[in-house]
Amino acid sequence: MFHGPMPALGGGMGGGMVVKGPQPPHAPLNGDLQEVEHVRSVFPETWLWSNATVSADGTATLTTTVPDTITSWVTSAFAINPTTGLGVAPTAAKLRVFRPFFVTLNLPYSVVRGEQVVIQAIVFNYLPTDQDVRVSMAQSQDYFNLVHDANGQEDLRHADQVQNVKVPAGEGKSVFFPIVPARLGNVEAVVSAQSTQAADAVRRQLLVEAEGVPKEFGVSVLVDLKNTTTFTKTVPISLPPNVVVDSSRARVTAIGDLMGPTVNGLDSLLKMPTGCGEQNMLGMAPDVFVSAYLKATNQLSGDIAEKAIRFMEHGYQRELTYQHKDGSFSAFGDRDPSGSMWLTAFVAKTFHQAKPYIFIDDDVISKSIDWMLAKQKPDGSFPEPGRVIHKNMQGGASNGTGLTAFVLIALLENNDLQGSVSQRVSTATTEAIKYLKGKLPTVTDDYILAMTVYALTLAGDTGAASSFSTLVSHAVVKDGLRYWHKVTTKPTSTSRYWHSPAAVSSDVEMTAYALLTYAAKNDFIGGLDVMKWVASKRNPHGGYASTQDTVLALQALSEFARLAYSKSFNIEVSVTAASFAKRFSVNQNNALVLQSADLPSVPSSVTVSATGSGIALVEIGVFFNVEAEVEEPTFEVKVNLVKDTLNLLEIETCAKWLSSDSSGMAVQEVGIPSGFEVDLESIKQPDVLKRTELQDRKVILYFDEIGTIPVCTTMTAQRTGLVAKSKPVGVRVYDYYEPENQATTFYESTSLKNSSVCDVCADCDCPAVRRR
Repeated sequence: MFHGPMPALGGGMGGGMVVKGPQPPHAPLNGDLQEVEHVRSVFPETWLWSNATVSADGTATLTTTVPDTITSWVTSAFAINPTTGLGVAPTAAKLRVFRPFFVTLNLPYSVVRGEQVVIQAIVFNYLPTDQDVRVSMAQSQDYFNLVHDANGQEDLRHADQVQNVKVPAGEGKSVFFPIVPARLGNVEAVVSAQSTQAADAVRRQLLVEAEGVPKEFGVSVLVDLKNTTTFTKTVPISLPPNVVVDSSRARVTAIGDLMGPTVNGLDSLLKMPTGCGEQNMLGMAPDVFVSAYLKATNQLSGDIAEKAIRFMEHGYQRELTYQHKDGSFSAFGDRDPSGSMWLTAFVAKTFHQAKPYIFIDDDVISKSIDWMLAKQKPDGSFPEPGRVIHKNMQGGASNGTGLTAFVLIALLENNDLQGSVSQRVSTATTEAIKYLKGKLPTVTDDYILAMTVYALTLAGDTGAASSFSTLVSHAVVKDGLRYWHKVTTKPTSTSRYWHSPAAVSSDVEMTAYALLTYAAKNDFIGGLDVMKWVASKRNPHGGYASTQDTVLALQALSEFARLAYSKSFNIEVSVTAASFAKRFSVNQNNALVLQSADLPSVPSSVTVSATGSGIALVEIGVFFNVEAEVEEPTFEVKVNLVKDTLNLLEIETCAKWLSSDSSGMAVQEVGIPSGFEVDLESIKQPDVLKRTELQDRKVILYFDEIGTIPVCTTMTAQRTGLVAKSKPVGVRVYDYYEPENQATTFYESTSLKNSSVCDVCADCDCPAVRRR
C-alpha cells in the first residue's frame, strides 16, 4: 500500500508547500479547551506489506492499526494458488484516514547547527463552524525559541510558544514558530492545536547536523588467541587539527566472527551513492558471500537468510535494467553506446554465485557470456569495447592481461552451464589460460599479477606457483600483517595534509586477490597474516572504501574465514582508553552478535586486551566533521553562485583532474543549503555527465571521467523551507573506485548567511525594523 494525496487544503507532511495567512492574534481564548488524547507521530511512506493464507471460503481478515498520516491509502493485492496460478486484484481499494480537525507541520529534512528555522504549523478545520484555536509548541532543551522585542532585537528562550488563531470552517490557517536548535542529532518538535470542540497534536523530528562535511574511518584489531591465551595491543587514533567542535565521536564494537561486521551491516556497507550498474551489485554480491560462508559454517539463521535473499532479489531485478539488448551490461545501461566487458564479467560471475539462493534466469547469464565470447580475440585475450570504468584493473600496458584474467575468473565460475554455450566456454577458457601464461613472465604490476595468479590457480594451472612466489616476495610485512601496496609518487606538499588510516582501494583489491589465492590453495598458515590485514581495514559499517574493494575483500574474507572458523571459543575482551573501560564476552553462543559501546570522546589511543581461546574482532569507528580540506586533493573543484538571492540560487560547479590523463568514473556530491531543493531538470549537463540523483540535501552527479579540462555543471535551487542564517555547504568530487583521489571545497551564499527569520518568513510576527 502507498499513500495518496492529502485532503483538500493539505500542506503535506514534509517540507513542501507553505500555506500562508495573516499573523494570528495573541488574545486569550474563552471556554474550556479540549484535551489532546493522542500525539500523532507515525507517518510512513508505505504501509502494511503483509502475507496471509486465505480460508476455504476464499477470504482473509487482517487487523492492524492505521498510521497517523491524514491521507488516503491505495491498496493493491495479488494471490498465488497451486492450481489457478497468479491472480491480481482488478481494482485498487482506498482507505481514507481523516480527522475533521488536525494540525500538520512543515519543516525541512535537516538544518545545520546555528541556523534559524521556522516550523510552520497548519491547522485544518473541517468542522461545520469556525474555531478559535490555541496552537502550542512545547518547550524543549533541544532548541531555543526565537522571539523579537519591540526594538527588533532577537532573544533566545526556553519556554512554551503559544499562538491563537481563528480558523474558518473548511479552511486551514498557519502559525509559525522560529527556533534555533541547541544540539546535534534528531530534535523533536511537538505542536498541539486545541479548540473548545476538538484537539490534535503531532510530533516530528528535525535532523540537526554539524557544520562542514562528515568524515569517518575505522581501526580494527584482530584478537588471535589460537596459539596463546593472552593478547594486548594499543592502537593510535589521529584526527585532523580542524575538526568541527562537538562533531567527533567514537564507537567500539566486538564480535566473535570475522564476517560478523558485514553480516550486521548488509544494508549500509558503504556511505556512498550506488546509482550505476556496477555499484548496484554492492546490494547483491556481499549477500552471496555472507550466505555462502554462514551456510558452510552452519550459522545461516532464518532472519539473516531472509534479509540476504531480499537484498539479492532486489539487486538482481535492478541490475537487469542495466543490460543491453545484446546481453552485455554497462554502468548506465542503454545510455552507454556499448556494453562493458569488465562489468558484464562481474555480473555473470555474481549472478552464477547467487543461483543457490534466488532465482536467476540462465538465459540472462548465457546471453552475457555469449557476448563476451564473441569479443574474444584470436590470441585468447578479451578487449574492452566499452568505456574504462576501473582504471587500476584496465589501465596501463597490462590492459589485456588484467581484463582477461578477470573474464577468465567469471568463465570458470560458469563452467557448469548447460547447452551449446558450455563447449564454447570450455574453448574460450583454454585460450584465455594460454594467453595469460604467455603474458605472466612480463607482468610487473602487482595488481595485475595478483589477479592473474588467482585466475590461473582457480583454473588448476600448476605454472602459477612460481609467479605466486614472486608476488609473495613483493608483500609489505609490518606489525605482524602482510599486504601489497601500490607505490605512488607523492608531491612534497603531502606533509600538509592529514592521512586517514583507511587503506587505499587498490591495495585492498590486490591483497584480496592474494588472499583468495591462499584460500583456493587451502593454505591457512600462509594466508593468516594477509587475512588479518584485510580484516583490519574495514570501515565502521562492515565494508571498505568503494564497491570493488568491498566485494573482493568480502569474498576473500568469506572464503578464507571458513578455514579459520572454530565451533568452540571463549574470549574476554577489555577495551580501555582515557576515561573509558569496557569488557565484552565473546563466545560461540554470541558469535554473530555485534556488541558495541560509545566512547565519551575520541581518545588519542585505545588498548585492546584479551584472554581465552579463539579469534575475535574489535573495531573502533571514528566519526567527525571538517569545514576545510584536510586530505590531499587530486581534483580541483570550484563553485560560483551565478545567482544569489533569498529564494533562488544558481550554482555552478567546475571540476578538473590534477594529474595527467583523466580520472576513472567520478562522482560529485553538491551540498545544498538548508531549506532549498534542486530541480534535477534544471541541471545543464555536459556530455560526460551520465546520471543525476537527489540524496537528502545533496545532488549526486555521475561522470564517465573528469580530465584536465574543467567539467562544469549548473543547477538551480529554490527555497522550500524557512531557514535563515545559513551555514557554508560542501562540494566533494572523487574517483569512485579510488575515493582517496578526491577534493572538497565549500561555498556560502551571502544572501542566506546574512538573512534573518524575518527576511525568509513574510508571515512571522516581526517588527518592521527587522524586515529587509
